[in-house]
Amino acid sequence: MAKDTSVGEPGSRPVDSRVARRRQDPLGRRLRQMYDEVVSEEVPEDFLSCLEKADERLTSGKDDDGAGSEDPGNTSKS
Repeated sequence: MAKDTSVGEPGSRPVDSRVARRRQDPLGRRLRQMYDEVVSEEVPEDFLSCLEKADERLTSGKDDDGAGSEDPGNTSKS
């Protein structure tokens, strides 16, 4: 049977891998539940507004005077 000696205080007894798994399973389930709750939350309006303003700045910067509309990698002049 595998023993886990990487966990615990120095000099403590090694933990059986089955015991470690039994300890970790409830933690993993709770972490998954918390993650799923966060992922299912709606994005706050103020954050959406901030993203929209950033998008507007990006698109308006490309439309003004043609600046930003050229390919920055294209250095040849016609």
